[in-house]
Amino acid sequence: MSSLLATQPSGDGVLGVMLVRLQRLPEIRIAHGYAAGEALAAATAQSIGQTLRPGDEVHVLDDAELAVLLPHLRDGNHALLAGLRVLRILDAPVVFGERAVPVSAAVGLAVGPDQGEDPETLLRRAGIAAGQARRGSERCVLYRAGSDATGVPYELLRAALAGNRLEVHLQPILDLARRRWVGIESLARWRDPEGGLVPPLEFIPLAEDTGLVADLTRWSLNTSLRHAARARRAVADLGVSVNLSPRVFGQRDFVAQVLSSLDVWDLPASALTLEVTETALMEDPATGFALLERLRAEDIGISIDDFGSGYSSLAYLKHLPATELKIDRAFVTDLCRDRRSEQLVHSIIDLGHDLGMEIVAEGVEDADTLERLARLGCDRAQGMHIERPQPAGTLIDLLAREAA
Repeated sequence: MSSLLATQPSGDGVLGVMLVRLQRLPEIRIAHGYAAGEALAAATAQSIGQTLRPGDEVHVLDDAELAVLLPHLRDGNHALLAGLRVLRILDAPVVFGERAVPVSAAVGLAVGPDQGEDPETLLRRAGIAAGQARRGSERCVLYRAGSDATGVPYELLRAALAGNRLEVHLQPILDLARRRWVGIESLARWRDPEGGLVPPLEFIPLAEDTGLVADLTRWSLNTSLRHAARARRAVADLGVSVNLSPRVFGQRDFVAQVLSSLDVWDLPASALTLEVTETALMEDPATGFALLERLRAEDIGISIDDFGSGYSSLAYLKHLPATELKIDRAFVTDLCRDRRSEQLVHSIIDLGHDLGMEIVAEGVEDADTLERLARLGCDRAQGMHIERPQPAGTLIDLLAREAA
């Protein structure tokens, strides 16, 4: 794609780059097979190409993402008109073979030279805009100057991943009945030598929006399991929890990747729990549920993170192959001060137990909250009162001292 952009004539006007992310394609692959996904992407590209100007070019980047080159535009508003036209095309089902399949999409646009003079910058900024379209109310977004000004340049994050310069911090999980640590949650941290500590809320969305999330997930799994293998030498049955981005749901080899990492570090599948938020699952329920079913079939634990803060329904919950519910910290924080919060927490605990799940409370900040959770029947807890997240080596040394 970069080479295609580089060959575009400069000429008059500006060059626009449109990134079209097909949001239902993973679900369609589950329903009709991977060949159908590829055929649908090709048919979508053909539909777009027939509607736009003769000089515009449509390229299929992968099954779920297409790029459109828009030379000789007047300005950014001209690019937006092209993006809105693409969305109107996709409001009607796309026909391929004997199928007519509805496709929803998020469209991001960037125009050069104002928003980037080199191909990689234009592609990245169109990707950032597409990510904003996916998360927001507008389905078509033109990149706005400063919208990626998080202090985390794309190139810096890519280099940090390639150079293995991110770190894992670990936070212990306490069994409330036995009052001992039974698990650790792995949390990605990044301290840039020049910029200092970069918050996860900045670099993780950037990774998701720019295609780096596959590399970030691979790094997180391998590094977390390496530390877990060492930690289990101190506490033999210790489990490790790793957060899972919804952007990996459509990866064909993801389950094999997880199993390979477990094999490398000689860990049983039952030692690993993958955490996913209910909101992330609702972005593409069919694909997410199918992936979780495959992971669960391998004896990997599945945790629904931040439960109660999203918008999933009980109808979905009964079908989830989850082994654990993590109560959102918003309810836990007010547990001892607000009667309704206590009732909600109690209800979540009973509901999870009735469905055969263990319950973990996040954000435990004081002893009173910990004791109240124990009386309500909560299984596990984590938070600053128990132990704050620490560099992996530091926490593993502490585990070893506690176990001695």
